[in-house]
Amino acid sequence: MPTPLARRLNQALDAMDTRPTQADLARAGGVKPPSVAGWFNGSTKSLGKALLPIAGLLRVNPEWLNSGRGAMRPGGNASAPSYQVRESDPEQGASGLPIEFVDASGSCGGGTIVWELERRTPLVKEPAWFQRYKVRPEDVFGVFADGDSMADFIIDGDIVIFDRTKVDPRSGSIFLVDHPDGLKIKRLRREIDGSWVLESNNPNKRHYPDERISPEHAGLLKILGQFVYRQGG
Repeated sequence: MPTPLARRLNQALDAMDTRPTQADLARAGGVKPPSVAGWFNGSTKSLGKALLPIAGLLRVNPEWLNSGRGAMRPGGNASAPSYQVRESDPEQGASGLPIEFVDASGSCGGGTIVWELERRTPLVKEPAWFQRYKVRPEDVFGVFADGDSMADFIIDGDIVIFDRTKVDPRSGSIFLVDHPDGLKIKRLRREIDGSWVLESNNPNKRHYPDERISPEHAGLLKILGQFVYRQGG
């Protein structure tokens, strides 16, 4: 009798126009073919590290593939869980919760970056992560960092997570800013005259200068979210 994981894998495979082989799954997940064969026979060995790329190949939600909870397809439906994180819920803590990951880059340099609202395979974090950073899954999103202007803290290629509910400028905090030159990940600093400085963390100010926004233009500063977390991309 097929295991629940095997049933979900077969359901996702059957829904595809061109059914990937187990070898295709192994290549996508960066695992050996015997690990994939094991997923169809009750084993979950190596599934954790391969979950996101496999879910991306199959175009399904990682949480659904991992545990059967929520909607099969990204985007969800009315029957999908609300993702309320409760420390006392051990079953919910057994698998990760998804974070929206959009196909866009936040410039840590000076290049022009386009904000593309195409969703990628969601990031997945354990419920304890949301408790630690005091955020809800539906309030956060991730983008790639591009460039080295924040290199003392955020480096090129990092995945950076922001809280979209925090869009009021706060001196000393890092934000994702919708700039005329594209998205920018910068630390904001308030000047005594009311102007804001988009500050680079990189000490090489000749290559990565700070940008000052005068008080009369400060109202045009459009913030998309406050920094929560960074991880290697």
